[in-house]
Amino acid sequence: MDAINFALEAGRRLQRKQTGLIHFCHQSEDLTTHDTIPVLENALFALSLFRTRLSENVLEGKAIIQRLLAFEKAGQFPTYIHAYPHISDPYLSLRLVPIFFWIVTDFGHVIGSLKGDLEEIIEKIMTEPKPSSWAQFRFNAFEGKIGTLPQNIYEWGEGLISLQIAEKHGASIQEPIRKAFELWHPELSLYIGPAARRNQEGNLPELTLFDLFMCQWQKRFSARAANIAPVHLQGALIRPLGFEVEAAKMSTPYIHFNNEEECPLFIAWDQHTFVLAKQQHLVEGDAEKIMVFPKEDEIHFYFNHHPDHQILVNRQKSNTFRQNDTVEILSKGINLNLQFSAEDGTYMGHILRGNRPSQHHCKGENLFAAFDWQLTIRAINIGKLPVIFNVKTQKN
Repeated sequence: MDAINFALEAGRRLQRKQTGLIHFCHQSEDLTTHDTIPVLENALFALSLFRTRLSENVLEGKAIIQRLLAFEKAGQFPTYIHAYPHISDPYLSLRLVPIFFWIVTDFGHVIGSLKGDLEEIIEKIMTEPKPSSWAQFRFNAFEGKIGTLPQNIYEWGEGLISLQIAEKHGASIQEPIRKAFELWHPELSLYIGPAARRNQEGNLPELTLFDLFMCQWQKRFSARAANIAPVHLQGALIRPLGFEVEAAKMSTPYIHFNNEEECPLFIAWDQHTFVLAKQQHLVEGDAEKIMVFPKEDEIHFYFNHHPDHQILVNRQKSNTFRQNDTVEILSKGINLNLQFSAEDGTYMGHILRGNRPSQHHCKGENLFAAFDWQLTIRAINIGKLPVIFNVKTQKN
């Protein structure tokens, strides 16, 4: 399987026989009710049909695009066609323009008058810059220029789309692509760049467009990336690289510490993650010795609930732990030890089920589900001095 096939399968799963279009709702509370017809997902589905290069699929993709263009208003589109003519997302057209661009570029010779219609809409969209860094990056790409490189995983997803457009307009993109590969752990198939927030879907890290790009280019899809989901529709925009880039070899487990992030401590191995949730606390130190100056009554560590893990306190099963006790997480590939101490205040540790703040999968039948183990240190008497955590990881 590759990104195009994944996109096509994701589209077919969401397509309704009654309309021939994708029905999907980003705001669905139960994850299953999808009555609305989104413009972006249908355009992506159409592009995936075009890129199969099968005549019947190309005709189907062309028909979908023609239907969507009926809802264009001065270069803008509604998020869902039932909302026309109301425009709620001023950036939607900038997400659509690469789709239109590649249809015109690759299939202009077989789509008749649709080519002129798309060229006219592209011109409308690209005449009004938007005050956003990723948007400006896309405007630069259409001029064959490379702007300031993206700063987070979501900007990088949009940025990689733009870079391939910039290359088509004559820009050299080898250096920016090399920079993207520096943010990728090839063994874990995981983004390891700066992230104010690392979202979680169930017991796995959230799958993003950046993940799909890198999996496609490294020619290996992890189990997480191969689980068909609506995000795979964006894979229709991933094009092959015209040059080779080899990701650097990186150690496992991957350990990251940045006290400016929502989760200052982030440890990843296999498909598992262990994090410290910062909340309102002041955090200092490094990945092995963390000092937390509590501003609330609780300090939380999380790691995904999975049969691979065994949790012991001082080599025995327990659901509580105290100062200087050793909490061991014995997992596939690594052992992780955690101890805490405090010179003032009184604290007690508990092991229970819960969800990290960045969990996005608690909807519908999963509304009350717990996808993480939670190590919570509760203040019986909160102190002024830091609570010190010693964290050790070793391969097993």
